[in-house]
Amino acid sequence: MSRELRPRRRELKTYLYIAPAVIFVFCFCILSIIFTLFISFTNWSGLGSFEFVGFSNYIAVFQDKNFLLSCINTLVWVAAGLIIPVVLPLLFAIAITKSSFATIFKNLFYFPNAVSGVIVGLIMTSLLSMYGLPQLLGMLGFENLDKNWLNIPYVNTGVMIVAGIWQGIGMNMLLFIIGLVNMPTEPIEAAKIEGATGFGLYTKIILPLLKPTIIVVVLMSLVNSFKTFDGIWIMTGGGPYRTSETLAVTMYKESFSNNHLGMGSAIAIMLSVIILVISIFYLRKTFTKEGGA
Repeated sequence: MSRELRPRRRELKTYLYIAPAVIFVFCFCILSIIFTLFISFTNWSGLGSFEFVGFSNYIAVFQDKNFLLSCINTLVWVAAGLIIPVVLPLLFAIAITKSSFATIFKNLFYFPNAVSGVIVGLIMTSLLSMYGLPQLLGMLGFENLDKNWLNIPYVNTGVMIVAGIWQGIGMNMLLFIIGLVNMPTEPIEAAKIEGATGFGLYTKIILPLLKPTIIVVVLMSLVNSFKTFDGIWIMTGGGPYRTSETLAVTMYKESFSNNHLGMGSAIAIMLSVIILVISIFYLRKTFTKEGGA
């Protein structure tokens, strides 16, 4: 074999190694996105021929009061997901990092994350039914709380947010623990020599050093809040009267319950664009500030 052909053969082998992954991504991700975008401009029900309707699905979505309510519910999930699942895990990570019982606390908090959202939904449904926690509170004298909380509009959204936070808090805590453990000690020691202690040490030294981890946790919480589905579907199905739906639940219902795949695809495209735009904006703002600093 000539010397000229050997580098080309090595290069070909390299492409062959990555070819399965490229084919998988193209078939199951890129083609799916293209097909979903195409369906969003049709009135397809899943069977029969495609009827092109232009932007009618996108217009109809904004005229649907259920869609507007699901937008509000999604924003509530996002707001709660950006505050509680970021602040609480950070506080827990700081509290247990140097604790002798750190391993026990890690396992305790991470366990819900190892369980699927469906299982968490079933557990919470049993816990919050008429024969669970509400009945116990009623026996203790709180008769007003002896009712199925998941059947109360808007209250059920708050309850499900708590369940979602309980499931996801362990992963964020572990990420913060990893960030704290791998943090360089020289700046912290220098700050302590200069007299920095307590709250000032954390706000001025430790949190800036933890910024890369905070960026990852915030972005993960943001995306997870926008696409939350399984727990809501198991606990309420978006009810009662579709008052607890999020964009992901509305997308599923329109696509597979109402057989309006065109409208469901339109919601899916809008949801994807929203997540993409917010993520890019957040990352650009974050790294622009970091580069400017």
